[in-house]
Amino acid sequence: MAQQDVIAEGTNPARRTFAMTILAQDPSWTDNGGILRATVPVPADRLEPGPRSHRFHVIDYDATTGVLLPPAELARAGAGAPDWGWVEPDPFADKSDDDLLRDPAFHAQNAFAIAARTLAAFEFAIGRRLNWGFMGHELYVVPHAMAEANAYYADDIRALLLGYLPRRIPASSRPLTRALRMAGRSSLDPDAVYTCLSHDVVAHETTHAVLDGLRHRFLMPGLPDQPAFHEALADIVALLSVFSIDGVVEKLLGQANLDGRIADRSVTDAELKRNALFRLAEQVGSALKDERGSALRDSITLKPSKSWASDPRYAEPHSRGQIIVSIAMESLAQIWRQRLKDITSEGSVNRARAAEEGATAAQHLLGMSIRAIDYLPPVEFEFPDFLNAILASDAAVVPDDKHGYRNVIRDAFASWGIEAATSHLVDLSQTDLAPIYRNLSYTALRSDTDEVFRFIWENLGFLGIDPRFYVHVEHVRPSVRVGPDGIVVAETVAEYVQFLEGTPTGLFKAIGLKTPREVASGERIRVLGGGTIVFDQFGRARYHHRKDIADIKRQRRRLRYLVDNGLFDGKSLGVSDGLPEGQRFAILHQPDADRRETW
Repeated sequence: MAQQDVIAEGTNPARRTFAMTILAQDPSWTDNGGILRATVPVPADRLEPGPRSHRFHVIDYDATTGVLLPPAELARAGAGAPDWGWVEPDPFADKSDDDLLRDPAFHAQNAFAIAARTLAAFEFAIGRRLNWGFMGHELYVVPHAMAEANAYYADDIRALLLGYLPRRIPASSRPLTRALRMAGRSSLDPDAVYTCLSHDVVAHETTHAVLDGLRHRFLMPGLPDQPAFHEALADIVALLSVFSIDGVVEKLLGQANLDGRIADRSVTDAELKRNALFRLAEQVGSALKDERGSALRDSITLKPSKSWASDPRYAEPHSRGQIIVSIAMESLAQIWRQRLKDITSEGSVNRARAAEEGATAAQHLLGMSIRAIDYLPPVEFEFPDFLNAILASDAAVVPDDKHGYRNVIRDAFASWGIEAATSHLVDLSQTDLAPIYRNLSYTALRSDTDEVFRFIWENLGFLGIDPRFYVHVEHVRPSVRVGPDGIVVAETVAEYVQFLEGTPTGLFKAIGLKTPREVASGERIRVLGGGTIVFDQFGRARYHHRKDIADIKRQRRRLRYLVDNGLFDGKSLGVSDGLPEGQRFAILHQPDADRRETW
């Protein structure tokens, strides 16, 4: 048999995605009386029952009842099926709404597809394959993990645990139907609220897992903006990624006339902000707040305040993170309206074009938010760092910014009194001095931590790094990013950290740091510093985003925050937060008795 015949009879090497049915948002979103669903492309992969790919493994175990359901058989091998086992059409494409709500296999598919698409969005924007923050290749996804109004990423067991809230019965008495326990796979309660059926919840929790892999030290005790950013980014990704689902934006803009047009008043700034696209997890929010149509979070309604830092309402991570979410969604609304001006005439606008402009704006903002992570310092995150990173990383792939995205975002941050900290992120190409590259291998700089450390060692003064403190290069990650105009930008991102640990007396002698009086004289304290260096495709250092370990004002603020909030493990301060391993998000996402909110 000829070589070309072997290739022709094998699997199709050009296949990149599977078409899977999901709920476009959650069961509360309807279209013509039925649940709004969508067929979305999911990255192609070999699928085992579960479903299970090389990145995700769905295990349907309910810890409340002790019920382990058999893996969902969503793919078939043989009979002409490709090696990966997925056979189209999707088995749920023509099922009734009631079937989707009752079938655990669809719940598994919905959670799997949204998690896989979320990871793919990160990898596309950042320009490389991403690793999890734990030792392992697969993230477990548990669609009915517990009868509890909660969902969270548990890093210790490498899992997304998605809870559910029964409607007609107490959570402790009968979380799943009797038939499930007896038959193993039968029928779920269609009136319950399942977080695995909420696009926002699944995308939110998957983002926690992805960010943990990109910036693992953001889970360490630090400044208050750090846990808030974890929550903010997760909400931003959940909200903006909905816009990429075909048909959803158009349907939510309202009914068009026979010419496919809608009134211009339907897409005013005020009307866009009232649209369901700007609200997070409506079904879960309605269930928790006992108020129909009440979203879990509605950040776009926040009124900007430059005195937010002293406002006790923004002390809690979710509430604090909503500042960044509000900035992102306000930016989206402004940019969307700007893009609509050119296609509006005689008081109306083509609905399909309006939806397309919104999806384009959301996709670019999502890419900006994700790409910025690579430019963030690996430790000691603060909100101005995010603005720094957005502006610098976007300028690298979109030099001209013809639609003014960066100006809109800069102004949105400024409305909250958040300005770029130019002393933290330095454009090294604009400095008067030049770095030293002697005896360096540009090829090794793209992957070798020792080679990057050599560059740092040669340029300690140029980079402003204090050599008295230990420097450890943790990661060197090459990326190839593609801008909206097709510009390809190859970069290498290197991250280093510095540690200093001692008693209050020792820290005062080392860097002049006075610790809070509540800290015992013999207690061990750890302070951190570090930075990110971005190299261009020629191996030249372009950006350096650093947090100086000897920044006394920042270190005092950090220690004060840790002491005031009891974030210590009883033995040392600044090493761990004292919470059980893997329970950071579980505790953070517990429903609040006053706010009636979760995750």
